[in-house]
Amino acid sequence: MFDIGFWELSLIGIVALLVIGPERLPAVARTVGKYVGKANRFISNIKDDINKELKDEDLKRILEEQQKLADEYKNAASAVNSAISSETESLREATKMDDLLEIQEPDEHKSMTADSSVNQSSVNKNDNAAINQTSSDPDSQKAS
Repeated sequence: MFDIGFWELSLIGIVALLVIGPERLPAVARTVGKYVGKANRFISNIKDDINKELKDEDLKRILEEQQKLADEYKNAASAVNSAISSETESLREATKMDDLLEIQEPDEHKSMTADSSVNQSSVNKNDNAAINQTSSDPDSQKAS
């Protein structure tokens, strides 16, 4: 605080001894020491209070930053959750459509096979009729 060395303190002590006198010097020294101690404690308390306030402000600032980060993480998590939910829902819909298509495909195969068998039988009948005509037609046998 003050830059007072040994020689400065001894000079102050000699002047105080001459001004105050040897009888009252110990009482004055005690009183001065008591007030200096009170001043030191007062300054120390003020420093501690200032440090506590600074720490409190730092902690409040850190808490606010942490709260902002927590809110950002919550928002990101909810966004991911909603994306996963929508993707899951679309996959469920696609699966339902695939199941419906699989159920409908055998019916289509049956109708397609029935149609093809009808077409095949009509083709066979037409072929048989054509063969019968050629075999019954004597002119066609001579030409071949």
